[in-house]
Amino acid sequence: MNILLVLPILLPILAGAILPKLKGVNLKTFVTAVMAINTALVVLIVSLGDISIRLLSITPQLSLFLQVDNLSRFFILLAAGLWLLVTFYTFGYIKADDRQAGFYRYYLLSYGVIIGATLSGNLVTLYLFYEFMTLFTYPLVTYNGDKAAIKAGNKVLVYSFFGAGLTLAAMFFAARFGMTFDFVAGGTLDMAAVAGSESLALFLFFVAFIGFGVKAYIFPLFDWVPSAYPEVPSPAAALFSGVVSKVAILAILRLTLYVFGADFIMGTWVQNVLLVLTITTVFLGSMSAFREKLFKRRLAYSSVSQLSYIMFGIVLLSPVALLGSMLHVVAHGVIKVVLFLAAGAMIQQTGKTMVDDFKGAGKSMPITLWCFTLGSIALIGIPPTLGFLSKWYLAVGGLATTAPALGMLGAGMLLISALLTGGYLIPIFAGAFFPGYKFDYTKLVKNEPKKFITIPLIILAALALLFGIFPGILMNFIDSISAMLF
Repeated sequence: MNILLVLPILLPILAGAILPKLKGVNLKTFVTAVMAINTALVVLIVSLGDISIRLLSITPQLSLFLQVDNLSRFFILLAAGLWLLVTFYTFGYIKADDRQAGFYRYYLLSYGVIIGATLSGNLVTLYLFYEFMTLFTYPLVTYNGDKAAIKAGNKVLVYSFFGAGLTLAAMFFAARFGMTFDFVAGGTLDMAAVAGSESLALFLFFVAFIGFGVKAYIFPLFDWVPSAYPEVPSPAAALFSGVVSKVAILAILRLTLYVFGADFIMGTWVQNVLLVLTITTVFLGSMSAFREKLFKRRLAYSSVSQLSYIMFGIVLLSPVALLGSMLHVVAHGVIKVVLFLAAGAMIQQTGKTMVDDFKGAGKSMPITLWCFTLGSIALIGIPPTLGFLSKWYLAVGGLATTAPALGMLGAGMLLISALLTGGYLIPIFAGAFFPGYKFDYTKLVKNEPKKFITIPLIILAALALLFGIFPGILMNFIDSISAMLF
């Protein structure tokens, strides 16, 4: 039965690999079948209990290891659910031309390795899938094929490989401090081996955290994000922000709480430095988004800020802060997919790209703009959305931390960031619905996109609200993860 863990990884990878060779096959039907089967496999394996399989032993210590635990369940369900909904959006967005097969090829390949990352049972396996994720998502960045897209893609590679190098070096040197390479709730450090080398072990943790943090947009290594997002097709941009970045968050969670452990990091210089970096990123991302006029770049800077909310909560190393972080993983995943998909529809339907270009659009494409509005309200953190709950628990965690000064600073920065978030999102939908008495309504025409686009938007916008109104199951599940870590 454990061999089932391999199937949701292999199916989309093999399907993506053979897709360009298929002749006379309807691409939408093929991709839909692959996604439907894979979603069923994901649901099956997460329901089978805590299972695992060791695929290949490279050395007695190094192996390729897959497992299902509550943390992997959390991330695999989020990734599979969002990827499935975005798939239907792509059918209405991606043009049926000669490049279409290439898009879906790397779309499926990327999905397969992301599923592999969520099921990874040790750092070696996670690192392997993490690097394949970089290679398979690169063609999605460069899909447009123009100079700007190629430049953005190359920038992504440079930053990604730099982060990968940091992480690999830290893993190589940190191997001497662990009792096992497999993930263990609470950490795997051999304190006898660490004795006398605590400073080195902390430095290695810091380096690996920053390495994974490149794809979680941590300061000062987020410069590639605003360069890449405007060039990426909107469904891919939505998944980059909503899912791909969450693989980096998963890696940071595994590194922090399943390898080094909260007890080892608590109260050290590393915790303080990482708190400063995440707080700084929250502010810089929010302020940059507030000042940015290009629509997709504004959302990119917003993602920079919001992802550091999650890292801030992780580094606080407390159950309530972790609850806030995990809630925000879901909130940001769902909300940012809504916002990028809505933005993509608005840009595609109008040909406009600046945030000030959509005055009156609420009258011509109301479904899209209402979904964008609900997503914006949730991201700002207005009750009863999930964004409010996640930020509430992050602020509570900041005020209750063992690093009170930085915790209070972080909680205050969350409030400032929420105000800035309102400042850069509210004018977009307010202008769309209330363009002013001088606006010429006679020039408006009905411009709502296809149902392939609007239906996923409606579902995701509804989830952002429903998760906030009925958070019990989600919070109880997160508590079950937290209980094993603290």
